[in-house]
Amino acid sequence: MTIQTVQLSSLRLSPLNVRKVKPRAVEEMAATIEAHGLLQNLLGYEEDGLFHIFGGGRRFRALHLLKKQKKIEAGFPVPVDVRSKDEAVTLSLAENVARENMHPADQVAAFAALRDTGGLTAAEIAAQFGYAESHVRKLLRLGSLPDALLKAFAKDQLSLASAQALCLTDDPTRQQEAFKKCGNSDHAIRRFLTSEKMQTTSAKFMFVGRDAYEAAGGTVTIDLFSEGSQGYADNPELVEDLALAKLDAIEADLIAQGWSKVEVSADHYGIDLYSRPRLYPARREATQEEAEKMARIDAAIADKEEAGDEDEALSALFDRQAELEAALRAFTSEQKASGCVVAYIAHDGTLTLAHFRIRSGMQDTSARKRSATESGPYSAALIEDLSKIKTQVVQEAVAANPTLALDILLDSLVGQMLHGSYGFEQAASLRPEQSGVAVPPDLMAVSDVQPVAELMAERFADIPADTRFETIRAMAEGDKMQLLAGLVALTIDGTLSRGCSPSTRQALIEQYARAANIDMAQRWQAPIGLFDRMKKSALLTILTDACGKDAAENCAKMKKSDLAAALAQRLPVGWLPSPLTIGAFDEKKPEQIVLDEAA
Repeated sequence: MTIQTVQLSSLRLSPLNVRKVKPRAVEEMAATIEAHGLLQNLLGYEEDGLFHIFGGGRRFRALHLLKKQKKIEAGFPVPVDVRSKDEAVTLSLAENVARENMHPADQVAAFAALRDTGGLTAAEIAAQFGYAESHVRKLLRLGSLPDALLKAFAKDQLSLASAQALCLTDDPTRQQEAFKKCGNSDHAIRRFLTSEKMQTTSAKFMFVGRDAYEAAGGTVTIDLFSEGSQGYADNPELVEDLALAKLDAIEADLIAQGWSKVEVSADHYGIDLYSRPRLYPARREATQEEAEKMARIDAAIADKEEAGDEDEALSALFDRQAELEAALRAFTSEQKASGCVVAYIAHDGTLTLAHFRIRSGMQDTSARKRSATESGPYSAALIEDLSKIKTQVVQEAVAANPTLALDILLDSLVGQMLHGSYGFEQAASLRPEQSGVAVPPDLMAVSDVQPVAELMAERFADIPADTRFETIRAMAEGDKMQLLAGLVALTIDGTLSRGCSPSTRQALIEQYARAANIDMAQRWQAPIGLFDRMKKSALLTILTDACGKDAAENCAKMKKSDLAAALAQRLPVGWLPSPLTIGAFDEKKPEQIVLDEAA
């Protein structure tokens, strides 16, 4: 091992470096070298008067980047640990495998120290280490978390995503409360900290517009770790009011245009956009001037296509052609007088118009806000508030009548899960999702567990769709409770998707299993199909644990198929694979997570 100082011009990148993929963040490394010098030597071997670098490829590239930027000369001295060529591959592999990236918590603490004790600004830190200033600001924001949370972050009790979510508030007490209540779940933390706010990516907020919202006195909590300037509106009621006011103005304008029926809605859910007959604008004859313009554009397009000029100018011609054609299409006064226009906020915040022919006798239940012509003296905004009052009265009555509440619950569940209706069609806002748990048949070969969906289909197939509510009202209480239990069971899903870690969902399944006093060994037995899916080494491990080392050694030379059959026979009665044991996916409750203030 010999450290030699070699001029940069004498260095070459060795093909023996095991890292073939071009490293990232070369610019950041160059900035660090420029600010602090080369802190670590390179590894290389000498051949034909040149030194071939097989360790430190990113530093090598960063030095050449600085030379290209004329920040260092070709004679810049570089310390090189000179080894033999025979050692190149081994040492290159050792360096790359042994290297461990800095923990994010260490980087956060280091940047915070540079700010607090070194007096450096985010811009100065970014310049020294080659990071974007926005990236440094985010790390400094994390560095402002309470010490207890930073320690939890360093111990991996708090993930980077969860730490970022905690930065949605500046209140340290609120941050620690969120962690204690939600644990290491960034989604739960975000919900906890923004439960009374509205995302700026929501349709209503985008429809209103940030400028209009802030002009009306609204404020926004920026999510520093989101794309762009996304965040949460702190005054969702203001967003609602502004959206309704804007819809009222749109409604009035459409009525003034002559439409006989106008419907406006804050979203597209519940609007019938498919069963009603569409109304399309009529095409009028072009004026002489318009016809001449279109002819000139058609000729220009033909010339460019013949010459093979598929450029931006051609695209602009097509756009102009489409604009002129669109100008020839419009709804006539007669169409408006006998038609309906629906205006609603689409998912991207844009106002969308749909036009329909009014069929005689057609019952229309799609609009959430009626036009002023149908509402008499009451504005659409007032009608909405009145409907809220009625809703509260109904809620009060239902809350005092458990039997009725159960009937409503069952009606909504049956409608959605047995009759295929949609959640937005129900008066009770219940939107269950039937779990798609389909177990491969080979894993159920010796067990008699029957899918709940099949049991429900057998027992309650006679509930009619057209008189569903009346039928449920007339059912015996025992049958109602059995129906309720089956429908709720259909929503349960504890599937642990491949590549994922157990979460609260799996922990809840463990609680449900204990509450139901389930004995898994009585309900399921291991078939050969289970063992056919496992590696031989895994089968021998199971055999060792269940039957002893001698039994495993006796079967070690068996073919895998024979070993699978032998294992199925030798395992003791009641054996279960560990994921099937009750408690396998228990998790530490969030309130049990202790923030170490002193460690």
